[in-house]
Amino acid sequence: MRHCVMALLMLLGAQAAVSDDAVPASMPETLAFNVSTGGHPPFTIVHGDGRVSGIFWDVLSAIADRFQVELLAVQVPPKRSESLLLSGHVDVTMRAMEWVDDPQAFVFSDPVMMTRDALFVHRDSDRKIDAVEDLEGTLLGRLGFHYPWLAERLQQEAVSLIPVQDQEPMLRRLYDGRTRFTGAISNLHAGYWTLKNVPWGDSIHEAPIRLDEVGFRLMFPPRHQALVPRINQELQRMQSSGELDRIIRAYQ
Repeated sequence: MRHCVMALLMLLGAQAAVSDDAVPASMPETLAFNVSTGGHPPFTIVHGDGRVSGIFWDVLSAIADRFQVELLAVQVPPKRSESLLLSGHVDVTMRAMEWVDDPQAFVFSDPVMMTRDALFVHRDSDRKIDAVEDLEGTLLGRLGFHYPWLAERLQQEAVSLIPVQDQEPMLRRLYDGRTRFTGAISNLHAGYWTLKNVPWGDSIHEAPIRLDEVGFRLMFPPRHQALVPRINQELQRMQSSGELDRIIRAYQ
């Protein structure tokens, strides 16, 4: 795995085009990739020694290696990532089109993988939840994340939503407050990753609500529009060779 260069956001300047024929003309010398504050496992994992791994990091790292581009990891909270993409401080982040208020303002790659939201509940809960319409009470969610499928229940004041900064503390609050909280909304893969790595994980499980899958993509600002077709070509190559599936399976 490539060594991660952790860069301070203030040090990211304008990116000059690479003149070497081995690198496509539309490729910058560096790509500042928002891995999210503290990481967003299993998509991006920030280790204590500064290394970064995870599905999206490994995929983009492999693409950057092929184009001889230096991949920089920057940690930005979700609510600031869009503005920093547009201002030039960040080059790429992870996002589904459906999670963006104004997707036309950005350029998206083909899906790296499919994912969806999930509702996690305490195993000891006596609430019966088979559909979104069954949701009542207090839910936990991630700060800065959007849940369009929940909008109607929020407008009806059938549910209230408490935002939590990080994934593990959110699920821990659900575990500790099983009578207080109806459930916790999490990305499916992030939720199972967290529960697999905590001692109380068996006490939480997924409610039988099946929400629509979305394509989880790389999201770029418009200035990198010429770069996206090359990214898509590499994603197609990795999918055809089985490399993409191997990376995803390694984090399941």
